[in-house]
Formats: sequence, structure tokens, C-alpha cells
Amino acid sequence: MALLAPTKDFLSFLKQHPEIRNQIRAAPGRTLLYAGSFFKPMWKEIADYKRTHPEVADKQMLPDVLARITAPGTGYLSLLAYVQDLERQVPWQPDGFTVWRALSGMFAANAAGAVSFQIGSGVHAAQKVFAATEASVLARNPNVDATTKDLIAYFQRCIQSKQADINLGFISA
Repeated sequence: MALLAPTKDFLSFLKQHPEIRNQIRAAPGRTLLYAGSFFKPMWKEIADYKRTHPEVADKQMLPDVLARITAPGTGYLSLLAYVQDLERQVPWQPDGFTVWRALSGMFAANAAGAVSFQIGSGVHAAQKVFAATEASVLARNPNVDATTKDLIAYFQRCIQSKQADINLGFISA
């Protein structure tokens, strides 16, 4: 199935703007990656956790970062607003999944220092951006610390052995 025109336009926008791609990063030691769910989708679990644990409130997920990046010439106030509007126009497969894989790959490639994780159940390689993209990109990233490399190696072993219920939370303070 081919990508739709709005998706191609978005990917072209990213390709034409290396200065925007370079901004798709958390501050060093503040990257927070997630996938799957515990009792509810992981992003909701994290939002609740951050509200009750101020020591991790400064961790940054990809949507947090996209919300602060402007998207000049697009008519959107932020890159997140652009992506959210695109999601309303296109199907998840293959378009939405492709867009989030591209953005998540940049986010993981630009991570530096310690990376925090909240990985729940249902993390299948073909269905979750973390398994399909972020884990392998982060494994190749020379700018992350040794603990992050060890955790990524563990996650990759789980994914390769089809253990989709990882259920590991690691948010460093």
C-alpha cells in the first residue's frame, strides 16, 4: 500500500529542513521512550507518573519535543500540530506508522546521555514504533550511556524472541 500525498508532503518537509530534524531531541539525559501498556496506554501512565513524581517531571517524550518545534511555512503552530492534523487525514497503516517511525528514529538518533524507558506489554516488532525503529536506532547511537546500551540490548533480545510483554519501567531521576 502506497503512502498518501499528505504523508509524502510531510516527509518531504522534514527532508527539506535539516534544522528542524536536528531539533527533534530531548535535553541530554532527559529522553523518555515508551511502548505498550500496563493498565492503560503507556503515554497516559507516564503523564500520571510525572504529575505525582516531580523528580521526573522534566523527562521529555517525543510529543513534548514536537510541541515546542515550529513548522515554518506549514500554517501550523508546531510540528506536533502538523502531525496531529496529518493523523486525522491518513490511515495508521501504512501512513501514520511511517510518520511516527521517521520522527521516533530522529528522536532516538539525537538522544544523548541516559535514556529512560517505560515499556509495557504488547510490544510487537511489526506493530510498535519502539520495537520497529527506536530500539535499533538507539543501539547504534554513540551518544547514549552504558546503562542505556545495556537496556536496549535486553529489549532487543525480548523483541527478537517474541516476548511482547516486557513490562519494565526505568525512569532515571
